[in-house]
Amino acid sequence: MAADTEAEAPSLLANGLWIKYRTSPDWAWKVWDNAIASLRQLPAMNPDAVQRKACALRYGTFLWQVDQHLPDGLDGDVQRWFGGPGQNEIAALGAEAWEVVTVVLLHLCVHGALKTTTILTGVVYPAWQLGASEPGVEVQVFLNAANNIFQQLLLQENPNSSGIPPVDLFDVQCLQTRRRAVYEEPHFSCLVSHIPLLIYLENKSDISIDTRAELTSLRNRLCYDIHFRQGAYRNLDVIRAAFEDSPYLSETSSADLGQHIIAGLRIILGENVDGGCQILSSRSRN
Repeated sequence: MAADTEAEAPSLLANGLWIKYRTSPDWAWKVWDNAIASLRQLPAMNPDAVQRKACALRYGTFLWQVDQHLPDGLDGDVQRWFGGPGQNEIAALGAEAWEVVTVVLLHLCVHGALKTTTILTGVVYPAWQLGASEPGVEVQVFLNAANNIFQQLLLQENPNSSGIPPVDLFDVQCLQTRRRAVYEEPHFSCLVSHIPLLIYLENKSDISIDTRAELTSLRNRLCYDIHFRQGAYRNLDVIRAAFEDSPYLSETSSADLGQHIIAGLRIILGENVDGGCQILSSRSRN
């Protein structure tokens, strides 16, 4: 796949694998696992970034074709992979490998082969969680990749000129459609539960200043998004529980972090600062 640039190569490979292995219950899981392993090696095989992106799109097309052969699609197999050995593999990817893997993930999301929620729970949230516990160069790379993916999935409103999906208005509209599920239960509660984690990361001194600024920007843009704001007002109890129960905020004595918590609630709830204080203090009064 890395060397074959013929337009029909992805579909021919997907068809051939389906014919040969379709009776195996885990054939799609193995295809995905091998595809990620191949993408990890791609930067060493090809130093040209433009050619790597083109190759990543071929992999995306190939995996989309695999998805079309599966009665329940590829998403379930990818979820199981992320929940198993995939976590260690993606956490160890280098920056150049993430560039190609990101293209594949976004391409598959645009075309409906992967759910937005699958990528968030399999890639983005684990990166943030790892950033809270294990500082280091690899974690920094993982964080940056996750932040970029989060931006593309939930906040991107215009096509990219860099070759990373979304590349046109059709892609943008597809991603806008896919993200609707994120603002509905049970996924909205999961998203909201990670906002205190973002605030914690923004105040973590062993994370680079640029990454912390990016995390702040992502959180602010998310909380000002009309769909997020509507979800928040429909689920105020979810917002309260997220801030009251978060292990990242519950035992802190930092005045700066405390101020950021209140500011974070203020953004979610508009200018209702008193409401934010009530949310934080309601449990203690009860």
